[in-house]
Amino acid sequence: MEAVIDRKEFFQRDNYLGLVSIRRSLVTRVEELHKPPPELSKGLRLSANNSSLRRVRGLDTEAVDVVLEGALISLSQCLELVRPAGLHLSSVPRSNWIKAYYALDHTISEIRKICDPDRPLKPSEWGKLVDD
Repeated sequence: MEAVIDRKEFFQRDNYLGLVSIRRSLVTRVEELHKPPPELSKGLRLSANNSSLRRVRGLDTEAVDVVLEGALISLSQCLELVRPAGLHLSSVPRSNWIKAYYALDHTISEIRKICDPDRPLKPSEWGKLVDD
């Protein structure tokens, strides 16, 4: 999307359809978080102790499903902004490309903050590494 903003590349329909597919998959995953029985649902409502989330939202913990729903909203905003170009209906103003880029960046960063298994752990998340 950066190349489109810099007018180095055209936005391809395949890119738009890829974003639509990712959104559809994310919707499915978020819906799956709400389907299990209540006792299992409690286990799935994992909390993320992320200092940046606490600073931004003023919360100590945030449930995974809430963060994913927020990412889904940002992705939907991105898609809405680029839809005319993705479906070859009309051009999209540069200002909308920039907004779409930031919405997509927000989506990616939110998902990585909460769901990336390779993210570095803070010392408070390490837990007990050895048995006494």
